[in-house]
Amino acid sequence: MRTLLMTTVFIVSLALMFTMPGEAKTSIEISSIVEVSGWRYVVDVSEELVDTQEFKKEPPYTIGYVTIFMDNTWSVQMKEEIAHEVSKHEDLIEELIHLDASLETASQISAIEDLVARGVDAIVVDPISPVAMEGVFRMAQENGIPVIGISSPIPTEQVTAWVGRDDVEYGRVTAQWLVETIDFEGNIIALSGIAGNPVSEQRWEGAEEVFEAHPDINLLTREFADWGFSQGKSTMASLLAAYPDIDAVWSGGGAMTQGAMEAFVDAGRELVPMVGEANNGFLLDWIEYSEEGFSSIAFNNPTNHSAIGLRLALKALNGEPIPEVVNATAPYIFTLEDAKRYVRPDFADGYWVGTELPEEILSDLWAD
Repeated sequence: MRTLLMTTVFIVSLALMFTMPGEAKTSIEISSIVEVSGWRYVVDVSEELVDTQEFKKEPPYTIGYVTIFMDNTWSVQMKEEIAHEVSKHEDLIEELIHLDASLETASQISAIEDLVARGVDAIVVDPISPVAMEGVFRMAQENGIPVIGISSPIPTEQVTAWVGRDDVEYGRVTAQWLVETIDFEGNIIALSGIAGNPVSEQRWEGAEEVFEAHPDINLLTREFADWGFSQGKSTMASLLAAYPDIDAVWSGGGAMTQGAMEAFVDAGRELVPMVGEANNGFLLDWIEYSEEGFSSIAFNNPTNHSAIGLRLALKALNGEPIPEVVNATAPYIFTLEDAKRYVRPDFADGYWVGTELPEEILSDLWAD
C-alpha cells in the first residue's frame, strides 16, 4: 500500500509539472530532476533549473577541481570521490586538474584564473568565500565555463549550480538536541571550524539562534579549531583549564569533537554531551564511551559532493538542464544506533561515512 501511495504521489507530481500554468516543465527537464534526485545521498533538488545550452561543447573535456585546503581527511576523501567519478567517464574526460588554495582566498582566485587561462571546460570548486570569488566565477562563466560550487555555501547567482547541505539547519538541529539534553540550562562551549568560512558561520548561525532562545543557556566561549583533531584537542585542553564548570560542548563538526573528547579524558574530567559529525574516529569513540553514559548526536556530511558536482558539470557540457541547487546529506542525523550501523572498526579514524567510493579504494585509503 505504501509503495502504491508513493507511486501515485510521484505520478501526480509529474502531472502537475506538465499542467500548472506558467510552471510546466518539459520532459527533458523532468527527466533531469528525476535523475539527479536519484543520486546517492541526494535528499532534494531545487525546482529552479539552469539552462546550460551556452556551455554545450563536444568532448573530450578537461575539468578543473579547486579545493579550500587538503589538511583534513574529509577533503582527502572528497578528492578521491571526484577522481573515481572521472574514471567512470574516460570516454568524456581527458584530464582532471586539481588546484588547492591552502586556506588562502587569493590563492583560490589565482587558481580559477589559471584554469580559465588553461582552457578547462568546466570547474568544480569548494568556494573559500561567498564574496571574494564572485568576480572570477563570473569571468569563468563568461568564457563559456560552467562553475559548479560544492560543499561551502555560495550565492546561487554566482555559480552555475551548487551541491551541498543546509548548514544553518545543521546548527539549529544539533543545538536543539544539546539544550534539550541538558534540560535547557547550563554552560556550553562552542567549537567552530575555520574563522570566516561560510560553513562555519552558517552552522553557528543556526546554533546561536537556538542558544539565544533559552535564557538559562550560558555560552562560555566560541573558539575556532579548523575542524581538526589536534586543534580541537589543544583548544579544549586550554578551555578545560579556564572553565571548571562545562555542561556541554557544541561542535561545528569535523574531527574537533573527537579531539575535545580526548582532552576531557586526558584531564580526568567526566565527558559531557557533545555534538559530532559522522567521521569514523568520532563514531568509534562515541560507541566506546556510550557505555559510560556519554551521549551525542552526529550530522552526516557526504564526501561525494565532488562526484555529484562533476556529474552536473558533464550534464551542463552536454547542454542539459540541471537543478540550480542539490541538497545531498542523507542519512541526515545519526543516533547511537546509526553510529553502530555505519562505523567501520576495520578502518582508520579518517574515514567518512557518506561516500560512494568502492571498497577497494576505501581500503587503500583507510584500512588499518
